[in-house]
Amino acid sequence: MFETNLTVAGKVVTEITRHTFPNGDRKTSFRLMARERRFDRETQDWIDGDKVFVQVNCWRRLAEGVAVSLVKGDNVVVTGRFFVREYFTDSGERRTSNEIDARSVGPDLAWCTVTVERPTPGLVPASIGAAAEEVVAAA
Repeated sequence: MFETNLTVAGKVVTEITRHTFPNGDRKTSFRLMARERRFDRETQDWIDGDKVFVQVNCWRRLAEGVAVSLVKGDNVVVTGRFFVREYFTDSGERRTSNEIDARSVGPDLAWCTVTVERPTPGLVPASIGAAAEEVVAAA
């Protein structure tokens, strides 16, 4: 099967949402907006171009790390499998949603600095909590 892998740098534009499924799998989601920007040498100003919105879905251990590390407004870099999901609204209208099943998510260091917590092998950072330890043990 062919996959379309994509890397997008943008801004988290929704609150981070968490969901735990009956089988114990965890999912964290947010919407990402990426905007083209270019510098106009004539006006000496930045010009905003087109925007793209993408739903980002993070699973298992990545879901836990994203949930405790990111907030709305953060600039991030996301890489993962891109796909277009089709669905119908309650009124029967056909819609599409651009989505990424994330493999990796991190802060965009062009916009911030971070302190990295590196876990001891077999352990996870205390900030992720006991829920993440369950995920690591199951992996």
